[in-house]
Amino acid sequence: MFVAERVIPYVRDWNENHEDGLRDLLHFLVNTSFNHLGVFLLPLFAVLAPFPDAWPSASPFWVQVLLAILVLDVGISAAHHASHKWSALWCFHAVHHSVKRMYGVNGLMKHPVHQTIEAVSGFVPLLLMGIPRQVASAVAFCVAIQLVLQHSNADYRSGPLKYIFANAEVHRFHHRKDSVAGDVNFGLFTTLWDHLVGTFHYQPGTALARSEDLGIHGADDYPNDYLAQLAQPFREWLVGRRSST
Repeated sequence: MFVAERVIPYVRDWNENHEDGLRDLLHFLVNTSFNHLGVFLLPLFAVLAPFPDAWPSASPFWVQVLLAILVLDVGISAAHHASHKWSALWCFHAVHHSVKRMYGVNGLMKHPVHQTIEAVSGFVPLLLMGIPRQVASAVAFCVAIQLVLQHSNADYRSGPLKYIFANAEVHRFHHRKDSVAGDVNFGLFTTLWDHLVGTFHYQPGTALARSEDLGIHGADDYPNDYLAQLAQPFREWLVGRRSST
């Protein structure tokens, strides 16, 4: 996918450093490490699973992974949707929406707090069902790959499959700067849940094409530095508390 971004770029300028390369790499490394840590700790949580027999362990491995992805997608999509509706969650999710270009690496550009919220929402149902560690490892790998694909700057198309899979072609609409226009396409792996709740959107020829279309509405001065982005949600929380008093 990283090669494809160079060969068939969606926006050629998005392949260039926007003074964000190191920041995005730090987000990528930290959040990938947290993903692997969660899988490593899975055996500790597995003993707490109240319904371990609910997991279809006798099914083929690929069926178990597919089932886990579908269940995970529901939880993550719900947490993602809630993050656009509740200010307490949005202040952490805003880090992800502050990007000025979309390319594979910044798919994992997330505040660790929000990364944890989405992971808990997606994995807790699987933990309750007693998901095996091998399946969880495969799902964590799939999540990392999907985030790269979903944010890729490669101009790839999927035809009618875009109405099923949450690929870059449909996810770019989610990153529109206009807060109302961007409240669409919340799915990580699929758009099935967006279709169910009425948040799916695709309109040919109107997706993002410039860095000016990206970002957070009314927050052009959002911090660009990694550590400043980690601190920003807590600053907003303090400001909100002071204003309320």
